[in-house]
Amino acid sequence: MNILYFGTYEKNYPRNKVLIEGLKKNNVKVRQCHIPFWEKVEDKTGKINKFSFVINLHIAHMKLLFKHFKYKNPDIVIVGYIGQLDMLLARICFPKKKIVFNPMISLYDTLVLDRKMIKAKSLISKIIKFIDKKSCDLSDIILLDTEEHLKYFEKEFRIRRKKLSRLFIGADEKIFYPRKEKERKRKKVLFYGKFTPLHGTKYIIKAAKLMEKENITFEIIGKGQTHNDDLKLAKNIKTRNIKFIDWVPYKKLPLHIADSDICLGGHFGSGEKAKRVVPNKVFQIIAMKKPVIVSDSLASREAGFIDRENAFFCRMRDEKAIANSIKDLLKDKKVREKISKKSYSLFNKKYSTKAIGKEFIDIINRYMIG
Repeated sequence: MNILYFGTYEKNYPRNKVLIEGLKKNNVKVRQCHIPFWEKVEDKTGKINKFSFVINLHIAHMKLLFKHFKYKNPDIVIVGYIGQLDMLLARICFPKKKIVFNPMISLYDTLVLDRKMIKAKSLISKIIKFIDKKSCDLSDIILLDTEEHLKYFEKEFRIRRKKLSRLFIGADEKIFYPRKEKERKRKKVLFYGKFTPLHGTKYIIKAAKLMEKENITFEIIGKGQTHNDDLKLAKNIKTRNIKFIDWVPYKKLPLHIADSDICLGGHFGSGEKAKRVVPNKVFQIIAMKKPVIVSDSLASREAGFIDRENAFFCRMRDEKAIANSIKDLLKDKKVREKISKKSYSLFNKKYSTKAIGKEFIDIINRYMIG
């Protein structure tokens, strides 16, 4: 099978990197027709310069248009995450090829419904929804990460069910793997993310406040939409047990995961999207054999997580539930070890790069036969 990965995707984003590495580990030839774009318009916090966005997108697409001539006769073309902006160009460049659309998210769901950066009934929101819909229509197969996400796309964008396939995200075990634990006087609880509403960082901060008398330090890494409000909250309620870190290089994240007793996987915030997706960080955490607290959702169960067996479930939008879950896990080392061991086994069975690559090949084979 000769696969071409196409677009302006972020090469190091887990959805892209894990799939590409997974295919290679299953002896599939993967070529990349790629022009960097997101790295040029996004800063470390995820903020986008609008002028730079428009100019760089046009430049990137012109370069892709000329570059694609070098890549003749792929069996399958994959448009990488975030691919809504690349789908039309992919169809123009490869009119007779099977195209797999690997969006991971809906732009409309993310920008309008979840982050509320754009008004729901505005012209821009309608354009974004049209782009989501049209990019799906132009593809042959659409990859999403959970059945709940498939149901959303099917209903919201009126996509035929047979075009939709589930492929979990997984994690790159070359970066995220078990490391030796350090001895610490204080227990450490880790959360990292982009500070979007679905993460529910404010509930983590409130949970930390409830646990100030405990021998625990919370480490919160990241920056994004809710960052300023969350810092104000921490200041207003006078938390003294949280260490905020704005940014950590991707390859150094494992050091922070290794140097923690419990990791918060989320999502703990509001919005329907939080209920139907499993965060990248959850797979990264279990790849490192660390106990993880996840949201009590259908998506978590679909991914194979079982409360108090290979993860700790926690109600969303509830700081008391987060605090109680942390207390329960910290007081019993045997439970933490059991959860870590079983979640690591789940990772190796279903979410390693090779397992993800094999599952994608199975999806393609089913599609071809069907």
